[in-house]
Amino acid sequence: MQFLVVIGMIVAVLGVALLGMAIRLILVKDGEVRGGCAGKNPMMQEEGVACNMCGALPAEECKSEEA
Repeated sequence: MQFLVVIGMIVAVLGVALLGMAIRLILVKDGEVRGGCAGKNPMMQEEGVACNMCGALPAEECKSEEA
């Protein structure tokens, strides 16, 4: 019986988290969620990988923020 209580609590916490993300999508202009660039990710900086969103290298500014 305690197992069901724990599963119920987990589902409730995950539900609240998903609801919070959904509300944020509704309230944010055009339902757009900001992305991040490789230049802001320390792991990507070490590898020198270009950003998948805008193509900026870690040493460059994010090109999608200009638009």
